[in-house]
Amino acid sequence: MENQHVNPCTIEKCDIFDFMAKYVGLSVLHPGGFPATKKLAQACGIDREKKVLDIACGKGTSAIFLAKEYGCQVEGVDISGDLIDEAKVFARQKGVAERVSFQVGDALNLAYSDNEFDVAVSQAMLILVSDKNKAIQEAKRVVKPGGYAGWLELSWKKQPPKEFMDAVSNEICAYCMTNVLTYEDWENLFRDSGFSQIEITRSSMNMSGVRGMIRDEGFGNVIKVMSKYLFNSRVRMRMKNLNVFMNSNSEYFGYGIYTARK
Repeated sequence: MENQHVNPCTIEKCDIFDFMAKYVGLSVLHPGGFPATKKLAQACGIDREKKVLDIACGKGTSAIFLAKEYGCQVEGVDISGDLIDEAKVFARQKGVAERVSFQVGDALNLAYSDNEFDVAVSQAMLILVSDKNKAIQEAKRVVKPGGYAGWLELSWKKQPPKEFMDAVSNEICAYCMTNVLTYEDWENLFRDSGFSQIEITRSSMNMSGVRGMIRDEGFGNVIKVMSKYLFNSRVRMRMKNLNVFMNSNSEYFGYGIYTARK
């Protein structure tokens, strides 16, 4: 009997982060883009003296941004070897390879010593892992006493009804959103982890438009993204459906910057 390979990630059905990365071609996938990353860095006191861990770094765009913006030393870790390979190339292209390094690793079992970093950050990671508390505890473990851990996560402004959650899975195929918490529930999760000085910045989800895309992605990649939107009807249809859904349910969509001190 012939083996049949079934690809679970298609334009119409893969999870929204996979769709944006694989089919749209975006490299900055977290809410708020680089302005939100900058707020996260400032809340964690990042400067050139800090050693920073970027957990679930993806293609390394935020790690490279931090190194260029603040002059700090950054270690990026991600479970995908392919993304780590891209991150290493990107760091060399951006001229920060001496300040940024990358390795494959699991957010639930970080291969670092206790108290190794001044700051640990992650963006849009906790909604993707199987055990949020374990990921938080690992970030806490590798941060020095008095150091900061910070998360940027999609957050519900209020608890959505069942109909909304059903649509998240069945209409826009954003399965990761079933793991999103309200602002209050995120705060409780971080407090229960044993951190002190929990600080929260709440923001609404706003589409950044072309200007924001150029800021985050660079002009060259925006041209590639716009070409896919214009000439690939399947990509265009899914992006339109997503925009309509988010705009019509804007009372639920937000994101939070959560920082805590060890």
